[in-house]
Amino acid sequence: MTVDRRQRPHADGGRVVPNYAFTAGRTRSAAGTDMPIEALVTATEAGLAKAPGLPPEARAIVEASTVPQSLAEIGALLGVPIGVARVLVSDLAAEDHLAVHLPLVGSDGRPRRELLERLLDGLRAR
Repeated sequence: MTVDRRQRPHADGGRVVPNYAFTAGRTRSAAGTDMPIEALVTATEAGLAKAPGLPPEARAIVEASTVPQSLAEIGALLGVPIGVARVLVSDLAAEDHLAVHLPLVGSDGRPRRELLERLLDGLRAR
């Protein structure tokens, strides 16, 4: 069976749910700002405490974020486009379920040296 790339199996019994259903059709977060795909998120204590009562996608994000996850990794985890992941993560951050850690950038908008060095150290460690 082939699944349309714009849809993914739902966690409870194989239903197929269009990606836009996860965000109620929204393409932007309620805050209206786009976080970069390299932004890291971690679960908050409040988020972990409330995780069992969250919808499956939100619960998966919070539980995966016990260790830092990039926005891109969350999109891959859920099998959804980055825009959908961005809206879901933004909503969870607004509800204090996630803490968002923005990348270090200089005044010219380019990554700062220390960020690139940490990235290189992380790649070497793997």
